[in-house]
Amino acid sequence: MIESALREIAVRVARGASPGEVFTAISEQAAAVCGVSAAAVVRFTDTGAVVAGRWGDVDAFPAGTAFPLGAGGALTLVRNTGLPARFDEYERTGEDLHGLREGAATPVVVEDAVWGALLLAAFGGERLPGDAEEKLTEFAQLASLALASADARERLLESRERLVRTADAERKRLERNLHDGAQQRLVAARLTLGMLRKRLDAPELDPIIQELALALEELRELARGLHPAALSRGLYAAVGALATRSPVPVEYDVVEGRLPEAVEVAAYYVIAESITNAVKHAEASVIRVTALIAPRSAERSPSDVAWRGRSPLPRYIAGDELALSVADDGRGGAAFDGSGLVGLRDRVEALRGRFRVVSPPGTGTTVSAELPITG
Repeated sequence: MIESALREIAVRVARGASPGEVFTAISEQAAAVCGVSAAAVVRFTDTGAVVAGRWGDVDAFPAGTAFPLGAGGALTLVRNTGLPARFDEYERTGEDLHGLREGAATPVVVEDAVWGALLLAAFGGERLPGDAEEKLTEFAQLASLALASADARERLLESRERLVRTADAERKRLERNLHDGAQQRLVAARLTLGMLRKRLDAPELDPIIQELALALEELRELARGLHPAALSRGLYAAVGALATRSPVPVEYDVVEGRLPEAVEVAAYYVIAESITNAVKHAEASVIRVTALIAPRSAERSPSDVAWRGRSPLPRYIAGDELALSVADDGRGGAAFDGSGLVGLRDRVEALRGRFRVVSPPGTGTTVSAELPITG
């Protein structure tokens, strides 16, 4: 039983499942091995604990739930002793625990420290088996490598996400400084020279005024590259601006509401870079951009967000991720060869999204991404 459970977890890890999906799989297999209907992987924090992943029919304590550790409970005992523990008096604590009756937990050790715990829970009329702690401890020890791997990947994703957000904030600051500083000075100098040229009737100043105009435009282009000013009005307006400037016709269907800033910025760069690549390399006659809110699905295939001729994609009314695609009818053959596609993939994955390129030679290119909007 344990061996088959570990194989199931190993398959998830090998397929590149997200840390949350691995934690959920570990919870599911722990519940199956121990013969209970609910289990969870819990990570200890400075102020208590947070649910890293859970499995069970009871709609309680979803992943991401943070809570303090009180004076009693299996998790408190595990954290205080570093040993497996069982607690069957939750009803007497007076806390609203969604009908929790009993709990058993065993420590999860990562890098020689108690990282968290693997928890079994019994709700309502259910009771934990008498050997729950022993089976849970054996399972946790054998699954420790997958737990440690998922934790390492989670920390890596958190680090990459912090780097992306910090870089975006710094680019935004630089764009603001350029706009409020150097651009304003160039505008003032150009206006002053223009007035002086009229007053003195000095056409020899025209080349200088023209150079200032070119310098101002180059500075504006630089500022737009640092942080797109068009995003101040949302992704829809920003894509509209890209479509207006593109020499190849761009058809677009983009959600008009505001999204989290990091999602808007990442989506903008994916769309802008993809349009640029299509214009420069694809010999396309039309580009189709779609960016809609969709239900999150780890199994969504690239075709779900790809352009099929000119038929529009289904318009989702509600969901928790932005599904976008940029498709052209050009020559195809795009590849990850050190180009900007690699940077786009890194940016999307840093926000826990998915990024794909489908580009068969002769049939066009579709760049697609899914960016989570909620945690």
